[in-house]
Amino acid sequence: VNNTAVLVDSACVLRSVRQQAPGPQMNTAGQSTSRDLTQDGLLYKDGKLTVKQQVTSLDSESSILHFQYQLSEQLSWSMQTVLSGRSLFVGLPNGELLKGTKEGLTAVLEFAEEKLKTNHVFVWFMKNRPDKLLLTRTFCYLGFELVKQDHLIASIAGDLRLMVYTIQQTHSSEE
Repeated sequence: VNNTAVLVDSACVLRSVRQQAPGPQMNTAGQSTSRDLTQDGLLYKDGKLTVKQQVTSLDSESSILHFQYQLSEQLSWSMQTVLSGRSLFVGLPNGELLKGTKEGLTAVLEFAEEKLKTNHVFVWFMKNRPDKLLLTRTFCYLGFELVKQDHLIASIAGDLRLMVYTIQQTHSSEE
């Protein structure tokens, strides 16, 4: 990422976001999530993916988005993220990744690119995770890059490994 303005804005958001985006959760049919999503505004719904925006936002440029991906009739995967400007922030909690994380994250990336028209998706996880090398390789395979240590956002990230996926927006006449 070469865009300093994006990184400065992202660094400010990262400071406030760490507690706002706790990462994926699994829900079985009839089980509620940690907060009541009925007060959130529906942004998108299709066969498997539902995206809601939290009514109260972090600031005028940032808002919390809740993604829910239906894995089966009885099981869904959900994640809370933060959208700031043209960047989406995704935090992975410590511990083993939950079943459905790959499918859910893929749906989040597709939604960020196609519907939100974001320029960047940032993923972070603790540097001391025992599976940090596996996660890093997996996200590199998906097209993410490590944010270089000399960038402002990396200095603010502290104990977090931060990776970014840059989305090349195409302007075609088909849209």
